[in-house]
Amino acid sequence: MFFRYAVTSRLFTFRIFRQKIVVSLSQCVIVLIVLSGMVLFDTGGGRAQESGGASRIHLNKTLPYTIHQSGDGSESVRPELGYFDELVIALFEDAGLPYIVAQQAPWKRVIEQAAQGDRHVIYPTTRTADREDSFKWVGPVSRTIWNLYGYADAKWQNMAFSDILTSARIGVLLGSAREAYLRQRGAQQLVLIPRENLLLPMLQAERVDLIAIGGSVLRHYRDIVDPSAQQRDIDGVLPYRSCFLYIAISKAALTEDIVNLQNSLDKNKESGQFIALREKHSLSTNTDSAFLRAMLNLDNNGIACIDLFGRED
Repeated sequence: MFFRYAVTSRLFTFRIFRQKIVVSLSQCVIVLIVLSGMVLFDTGGGRAQESGGASRIHLNKTLPYTIHQSGDGSESVRPELGYFDELVIALFEDAGLPYIVAQQAPWKRVIEQAAQGDRHVIYPTTRTADREDSFKWVGPVSRTIWNLYGYADAKWQNMAFSDILTSARIGVLLGSAREAYLRQRGAQQLVLIPRENLLLPMLQAERVDLIAIGGSVLRHYRDIVDPSAQQRDIDGVLPYRSCFLYIAISKAALTEDIVNLQNSLDKNKESGQFIALREKHSLSTNTDSAFLRAMLNLDNNGIACIDLFGRED
């Protein structure tokens, strides 16, 4: 420690590098936290970096949002690696909101933190009816068609969805919206996997019959992470749901902040920044595609999921 203190009446006296700073009791708390390295602030803007996941406080007495990264940067596990992180940070910067960035953690843990905490930010997150009241939402930022994937030479392609749910061992990410949905629809043999990048190896090892995963993510694993997976053809068994993905923010967040973030996203789409960022990360920029038409159409704000078997959220 580079400081020592003495209590004198209602004031604290600090000696820091032989210089005296006299602060009030309320100011003392802030000085102690900053000096102990729990949070490092960039005084040039609203961003602060979290060190070791400890407590955090902002110098202007505004608690910053914790942005939970969608990727940890150490392994290429998704085709959008870094894209969503950069998009979300850009929205917070544009909205002028303070934030800190936390490294990737298991999905079940961060979604519980966001649901129970006060200023947590997670993404991309499926907006479903059972989650609607647990978070505040900004988006959509992506869309996905839910499909069950398995080996093309297996029997599942010829079975009805209800029969697949009762008969197949289905690998699914623990704590994901897909897990909750498949459970609600009556899946009997769900195999819960803690990390998404383990789903394909589980299928290859024949420990599951099918995996519930996004098509673009699966293609990434097959073509880049594990080329050997191409030795046996994997195909979509049955598309069963279409869902928009959002930025989910703790329910206790200020409504004004959510409005500002949504306005920033809408502006990002209208100005061309949304497409430019996708191009930077080598993602599709074909504005004539159904996907990007849906993303750039602001009338889709607020839409959640549509069940391809007739149920709509």
